[in-house]
Amino acid sequence: MIVVTGNQMKAIDNYCIERLGIPGIVLMENAALKVIKNIDLDKFKSFTIVCGVGNNGGDGLAVGRHLIVEGKTVNIFVIGRLNKGSRDFNINYNILKNMKVRIKQIEKEDDLEELINSIKNSDMTIDAIFGTGLTRDVGGLYRHVISIINEHSKYILSVDIPSGIDSDTGKELGISVKANKVVSFQLMKKGLVDFDNVVLEPIGMPRMAIEEVLKRSIV
Repeated sequence: MIVVTGNQMKAIDNYCIERLGIPGIVLMENAALKVIKNIDLDKFKSFTIVCGVGNNGGDGLAVGRHLIVEGKTVNIFVIGRLNKGSRDFNINYNILKNMKVRIKQIEKEDDLEELINSIKNSDMTIDAIFGTGLTRDVGGLYRHVISIINEHSKYILSVDIPSGIDSDTGKELGISVKANKVVSFQLMKKGLVDFDNVVLEPIGMPRMAIEEVLKRSIV
């Protein structure tokens, strides 16, 4: 099993997009479909999805779209400034808006009551707040949101990595999501090696891209 740092994974992702020409939105769609593959759709009928505005959040939005297509009850929350959204986050956000899906934005503490009620009434919470790029302690409204997810969820699935975990060390950055399952992508991150609830799924990154980046020994 190949184990990589967060920087190495980012470099592989960039190589696939910039050098090979694989659109990032394709990799994101592949990731979302692999998350869906790992959800028992007969058992879980209702979902609360909590997204950041980066690519991890974009994964979450794409997962939400597929669950809606499957006829599930889905509530989607976004925390973070929409004008800071990544390109592929924005694509998935706009698709959902075109589908007339209501996306609730968490901007202040007053918005948290609706999140609590949604989580309490959902079979599963999907965590798509932070990806592998997080390096500083979680604070402010994000800390409240993660605490709410941990306290009120019946079952938690984290996309790629539990939000609040350092992808290189596995240490908690102040607070982290206590996921029942983590669906991670392509290569094992160093920080997840000691987790026993991680499913690793390929998302279409060619082996030559992985080998080329790892030869450079980026850490």
